[in-house]
Amino acid sequence: MNLEDLLLIIPLAIIGVFTYILLPMVWGAAYAPSPKAKASMILRRVIETYYKDKDVVRVIDLGSGFGRVCFEAVKIDSRVVCHGVDIDPLKILWSRAIARIKGINARATFTRGNILKIDLEGYDIIYMFLWPGIVLKIEEKILREVRKECIVISLEHPLRLLKSEKIDDFYIAFISSARKSKNEEAVNIA
Repeated sequence: MNLEDLLLIIPLAIIGVFTYILLPMVWGAAYAPSPKAKASMILRRVIETYYKDKDVVRVIDLGSGFGRVCFEAVKIDSRVVCHGVDIDPLKILWSRAIARIKGINARATFTRGNILKIDLEGYDIIYMFLWPGIVLKIEEKILREVRKECIVISLEHPLRLLKSEKIDDFYIAFISSARKSKNEEAVNIA
Protein backbone atom coordinates (compact mmCIF):
# COMPACT_ATOMS: atom_id res chain seq x y z
CA MET A 1 0.00 0.00 0.00
CA ASN A 2 1.44 3.32 -1.00
CA LEU A 3 1.10 6.80 0.50
CA GLU A 4 -1.66 7.84 -1.95
CA ASP A 5 -3.77 4.86 -0.92
CA LEU A 6 -3.31 5.71 2.75
CA LEU A 7 -4.24 9.34 2.12
CA LEU A 8 -7.50 8.11 0.58
CA ILE A 9 -8.29 5.38 3.11
CA ILE A 10 -7.71 7.44 6.27
CA PRO A 11 -10.26 10.19 5.43
CA LEU A 12 -12.77 7.57 4.29
CA ALA A 13 -12.32 5.70 7.57
CA ILE A 14 -12.83 8.92 9.53
CA ILE A 15 -15.97 9.72 7.53
CA GLY A 16 -17.22 6.16 8.11
CA VAL A 17 -16.70 6.36 11.88
CA PHE A 18 -18.34 9.79 11.98
CA THR A 19 -21.34 8.62 9.96
CA TYR A 20 -21.77 5.30 11.78
CA ILE A 21 -21.08 6.26 15.38
CA LEU A 22 -20.85 10.00 16.03
CA LEU A 23 -23.46 11.52 13.70
CA PRO A 24 -26.38 9.60 15.29
CA MET A 25 -25.50 11.21 18.61
CA VAL A 26 -26.37 14.57 17.05
CA TRP A 27 -29.95 13.25 16.82
CA GLY A 28 -29.73 11.82 20.35
CA ALA A 29 -29.47 8.18 19.36
CA ALA A 30 -26.28 6.24 19.96
CA TYR A 31 -26.21 3.00 18.01
CA ALA A 32 -25.75 -0.56 19.20
CA PRO A 33 -27.32 -3.36 17.11
CA SER A 34 -29.44 -6.15 18.55
CA PRO A 35 -27.68 -9.52 18.23
CA LYS A 36 -29.34 -11.11 15.20
CA ALA A 37 -29.58 -14.67 16.54
CA LYS A 38 -30.94 -13.59 19.94
CA ALA A 39 -33.51 -11.20 18.47
CA SER A 40 -34.64 -13.89 16.05
CA MET A 41 -34.90 -16.46 18.86
CA ILE A 42 -37.06 -14.32 21.14
CA LEU A 43 -39.30 -13.07 18.32
CA ARG A 44 -39.81 -16.65 17.09
CA ARG A 45 -40.75 -17.83 20.60
CA VAL A 46 -43.22 -14.99 21.11
CA ILE A 47 -44.81 -15.35 17.65
CA GLU A 48 -45.10 -19.15 17.86
CA THR A 49 -46.44 -19.05 21.43
CA TYR A 50 -48.92 -16.18 21.25
CA TYR A 51 -49.72 -15.48 17.63
CA LYS A 52 -49.93 -18.88 15.93
CA ASP A 53 -53.61 -18.34 15.02
CA LYS A 54 -53.38 -14.67 14.02
CA ASP A 55 -53.58 -13.75 10.31
CA VAL A 56 -51.17 -10.80 10.54
CA VAL A 57 -48.63 -10.17 13.30
CA ARG A 58 -47.64 -6.50 13.54
CA VAL A 59 -44.22 -5.77 15.03
CA ILE A 60 -42.63 -2.37 15.67
CA ASP A 61 -38.91 -1.94 16.32
CA LEU A 62 -38.22 1.29 18.21
CA GLY A 63 -34.75 2.57 17.36
CA SER A 64 -34.47 0.22 14.39
CA GLY A 65 -31.00 1.27 13.24
CA PHE A 66 -30.11 -0.60 10.06
CA GLY A 67 -33.27 -2.73 10.19
CA ARG A 68 -31.81 -5.95 11.55
CA VAL A 69 -34.76 -6.81 13.84
CA CYS A 70 -37.36 -6.14 11.13
CA PHE A 71 -35.45 -8.24 8.61
CA GLU A 72 -35.26 -11.11 11.10
CA ALA A 73 -38.93 -10.75 12.10
CA VAL A 74 -40.26 -11.05 8.55
CA LYS A 75 -38.02 -14.10 7.95
CA ILE A 76 -39.63 -15.92 10.89
CA ASP A 77 -43.14 -16.08 9.50
CA SER A 78 -44.86 -14.87 6.34
CA ARG A 79 -47.67 -13.38 8.47
CA VAL A 80 -45.27 -10.90 10.12
CA VAL A 81 -45.07 -7.26 9.07
CA CYS A 82 -42.52 -5.10 10.84
CA HIS A 83 -42.21 -1.35 11.05
CA GLY A 84 -38.87 0.16 12.10
CA VAL A 85 -38.60 3.68 13.49
CA ASP A 86 -35.33 5.54 13.90
CA ILE A 87 -34.31 9.19 14.18
CA ASP A 88 -31.24 8.72 11.96
CA PRO A 89 -32.14 9.43 8.30
CA LEU A 90 -29.08 7.57 6.97
CA LYS A 91 -30.07 4.35 8.74
CA ILE A 92 -33.66 4.69 7.51
CA LEU A 93 -32.49 5.18 3.90
CA TRP A 94 -30.21 2.17 4.24
CA SER A 95 -32.97 0.00 5.76
CA ARG A 96 -35.44 0.95 3.03
CA ALA A 97 -32.87 0.20 0.32
CA ILE A 98 -32.05 -3.23 1.78
CA ALA A 99 -35.75 -4.07 2.18
CA ARG A 100 -36.31 -3.15 -1.46
CA ILE A 101 -33.30 -5.20 -2.60
CA LYS A 102 -34.52 -8.21 -0.58
CA GLY A 103 -38.03 -7.79 -2.02
CA ILE A 104 -39.62 -7.44 1.42
CA ASN A 105 -40.38 -3.71 1.40
CA ALA A 106 -44.13 -4.41 1.68
CA ARG A 107 -43.56 -6.32 4.95
CA ALA A 108 -40.55 -4.43 6.37
CA THR A 109 -41.15 -0.68 6.37
CA PHE A 110 -39.13 2.11 7.93
CA THR A 111 -39.92 5.63 9.10
CA ARG A 112 -37.67 8.41 10.29
CA GLY A 113 -39.19 9.73 13.46
CA ASN A 114 -39.03 10.37 17.16
CA ILE A 115 -39.88 7.11 18.93
CA LEU A 116 -41.48 9.08 21.76
CA LYS A 117 -44.01 10.53 19.30
CA ILE A 118 -44.82 7.44 17.22
CA ASP A 119 -48.27 5.85 17.59
CA LEU A 120 -47.82 2.44 19.27
CA GLU A 121 -51.47 1.41 19.11
CA GLY A 122 -52.23 -1.57 16.90
CA TYR A 123 -48.94 -3.44 17.22
CA ASP A 124 -48.82 -6.99 18.55
CA ILE A 125 -45.15 -6.81 19.52
CA ILE A 126 -43.23 -3.71 20.59
CA TYR A 127 -39.47 -4.40 20.44
CA MET A 128 -36.75 -2.08 21.73
CA PHE A 129 -33.05 -2.01 22.51
CA LEU A 130 -32.78 1.45 24.03
CA TRP A 131 -31.08 3.25 26.89
CA PRO A 132 -32.77 2.72 30.30
CA GLY A 133 -34.12 6.29 30.54
CA ILE A 134 -35.77 5.98 27.13
CA VAL A 135 -37.16 2.53 28.00
CA LEU A 136 -38.88 4.13 31.00
CA LYS A 137 -40.37 6.88 28.78
CA ILE A 138 -41.61 4.25 26.31
CA GLU A 139 -43.21 2.30 29.17
CA GLU A 140 -45.00 5.48 30.30
CA LYS A 141 -46.15 6.00 26.71
CA ILE A 142 -47.43 2.41 26.52
CA LEU A 143 -49.36 2.82 29.76
CA ARG A 144 -50.94 6.05 28.47
CA GLU A 145 -51.71 5.06 24.90
CA VAL A 146 -51.82 1.32 24.21
CA ARG A 147 -55.29 -0.18 24.69
CA LYS A 148 -54.82 -3.36 22.65
CA GLU A 149 -53.24 -6.59 23.80
CA CYS A 150 -49.54 -6.69 22.97
CA ILE A 151 -46.17 -7.98 24.07
CA VAL A 152 -43.32 -5.61 24.94
CA ILE A 153 -39.75 -6.84 24.51
CA SER A 154 -36.77 -4.90 25.84
CA LEU A 155 -33.25 -6.14 25.19
CA GLU A 156 -30.88 -5.82 28.17
CA HIS A 157 -32.71 -3.01 29.97
CA PRO A 158 -35.40 -3.90 32.53
CA LEU A 159 -38.99 -2.83 32.22
CA ARG A 160 -39.64 -0.95 35.45
CA LEU A 161 -43.32 -0.05 35.12
CA LEU A 162 -44.56 -3.17 33.34
CA LYS A 163 -44.48 -6.52 35.11
CA SER A 164 -42.04 -8.56 33.09
CA GLU A 165 -40.12 -11.81 32.96
CA LYS A 166 -36.44 -12.05 32.08
CA ILE A 167 -35.58 -14.57 29.40
CA ASP A 168 -31.94 -14.64 28.38
CA ASP A 169 -31.06 -10.94 27.87
CA PHE A 170 -34.66 -9.88 27.27
CA TYR A 171 -37.36 -8.43 29.51
CA ILE A 172 -40.82 -9.36 28.27
CA ALA A 173 -44.17 -7.97 29.38
CA PHE A 174 -47.63 -9.08 28.31
CA ILE A 175 -50.11 -6.21 28.11
CA SER A 176 -53.73 -7.33 28.18
CA SER A 177 -54.88 -3.88 29.22
CA ALA A 178 -52.27 -1.17 29.67
CA ARG A 179 -54.08 0.25 32.69
CA LYS A 180 -53.90 -3.11 34.53
CA SER A 181 -50.44 -4.20 33.41
CA LYS A 182 -48.79 -3.68 36.81
CA ASN A 183 -50.99 -6.48 38.21
CA GLU A 184 -50.75 -8.86 35.25
CA GLU A 185 -48.79 -12.06 35.48
CA ALA A 186 -45.50 -12.08 33.65
CA VAL A 187 -45.47 -13.63 30.23
CA ASN A 188 -44.44 -17.29 30.22
CA ILE A 189 -42.70 -18.49 27.08
CA ALA A 190 -39.78 -20.31 28.68
